[in-house]
Amino acid sequence: MKISYISKTNTWNDKQFLNENNHETVIEKISLENLNDSTIYKSFGDVIFWRSSNLNTQSARPLLLNILKNQGKIIINQAIIDYPSIIYKQYQQEYIKATSKNVKTIPTFTFSKIEDIEELINKKELSFPFIKKPNLGSKGEGIVLIKNRHDLELLTDTEIQNSIFQNFIENDGDYRVIVIGGIPINAIKRVGKDDSFLNNVSMGGNTLLVTDEKLKEKLFTIASRVAATVNLGFCGIDIIEDKNNKELYFLELNTVPQWEGFQKCTNINIAKKIVTHCKEIVKREHVSTSILVKDCYVKNIDNLSDKKFHFFTRMFLWTKENKYLKELEKNKAEYFGKNDDGFKNMAKHILEKKEFYKKRVFNNKDFRLDAINKYPLLGSYSELLFRNLMSKNIFNIDLKPLISEFVTDSELLKLRDLLLNNEKDILALSTFAVNYLYFIEEYFSDAKEFEVDVEKLFKITNTQDFGTRAKNANLLINDIYFLTHIIINASRFYKNKIIKNRKTYIKIFNKLEEIIELNYIKVSLDTKLELLVCAKLLKTKSSLDSRIKEEAELSLSPINNFLVDTFNIHKNNKNKSWLDSEHRNVLYIMLNS
Repeated sequence: MKISYISKTNTWNDKQFLNENNHETVIEKISLENLNDSTIYKSFGDVIFWRSSNLNTQSARPLLLNILKNQGKIIINQAIIDYPSIIYKQYQQEYIKATSKNVKTIPTFTFSKIEDIEELINKKELSFPFIKKPNLGSKGEGIVLIKNRHDLELLTDTEIQNSIFQNFIENDGDYRVIVIGGIPINAIKRVGKDDSFLNNVSMGGNTLLVTDEKLKEKLFTIASRVAATVNLGFCGIDIIEDKNNKELYFLELNTVPQWEGFQKCTNINIAKKIVTHCKEIVKREHVSTSILVKDCYVKNIDNLSDKKFHFFTRMFLWTKENKYLKELEKNKAEYFGKNDDGFKNMAKHILEKKEFYKKRVFNNKDFRLDAINKYPLLGSYSELLFRNLMSKNIFNIDLKPLISEFVTDSELLKLRDLLLNNEKDILALSTFAVNYLYFIEEYFSDAKEFEVDVEKLFKITNTQDFGTRAKNANLLINDIYFLTHIIINASRFYKNKIIKNRKTYIKIFNKLEEIIELNYIKVSLDTKLELLVCAKLLKTKSSLDSRIKEEAELSLSPINNFLVDTFNIHKNNKNKSWLDSEHRNVLYIMLNS
């Protein structure tokens, strides 16, 4: 494999990357000055890793990269073609704000003259102290803390016009996450000198490895979403935490990140990681999509953050392979506690956080508002019973004796009976209602009177507008999830093939298939793949099988070998990120296992 390394510098980072040159991977550095040399078009390798050049960023660079893209070249950091303005800090903040609703951004202003700044100060949208930084710049250079009007008056009009302005966020450092192929590699904290508000390593800041797993999960989620939003194959994402409200904000996106400080702090060979990523992308030319996707997840499982448990449970229950069980045993304490007392503390915490779990069930869906208020403990009870189901499925340990110390049988059954007497609520609550009924069946597995009446559930689907509410995407998905989770629950979450009441479950499957076919382009790839998984659980085949698999093969992310939601008209940028794509990809891996 040959990598064309485009760089106009000769820094530590350049030398590190060129050190990866060997008999398997040829790395040739190219310094581009202009487009007049026609031989350059013939000299590019299998992969083009773009760092920097002397080409004009708004004309010559996009022109060359578009030519190479049309020639079928693999370009790491293709975003500089698709989003040429991504190098500007104001554009970054505005674009991420508009496209990534789950990422908090910082209000960012530009001005022509000092009077415009004063007007915003008078409106109290900007207040001292605030930050002035170059709209196009790096390494912390040119960033100034404007503390008062005297500092403000020192700025020239030219300086003002080339800068962005942001309210100062009080902090005790910021965070840098390196992302390669959409996958967060690790996170460090950067802390400035005692007399400096700048945290950049290039400005003398110190680095600390982030060891708090919960914090790392949040940082990874933000970083993977930002990188995927603009299809960046290699970047550094800077995130800052407000010292007062503890909220995390997207600070800056670096398309040409320096990694010396990061590497020294984490002991990760970043150059080697980039080369490995290039090799994986090149495999697309001769390796099947199913193998590419599985390799992508298996080789990067340590970077799956809070998605690990979901991935390993599904893979173990589906394949029964011991390697997945071993991974689950490593993560057992995090989900079930180190011992009985550990789980009891978890159970107590889950019940205390009933408002959090209630909010998770509601999920900003207005049509659930009336129902959720009738069942304020549905979320908490479901969480406890799901952990019991997984404990029995994976470790053959029944947690009922521990759960019963906090919730009585009568309390659990009272909620079940209330649901069964309100069919409209069951439909509105969809997945959560269906799950709860099956969780209860498992919890009281020695009592036949608590078995789920699957015929009754199927009859609920015969309401007049079920599955036809396509004008409302949320209602359509609500109905589909209602059906898929009847089948998934009948299998005890992918553990067993479905034999009992199979004829009724086949009728449910046929209804599900019909709805998806009628609304095909409105339905996510996740949902379509779940249909095929349901077919396997029922030992049948969907008429949509080949169509869905073909769609999957055309849905590889531009930045790595994982599936993104490409053809669904209701897709959003969140569906492009590595971490947010785990559910879709584990379903695809299951289908091909």
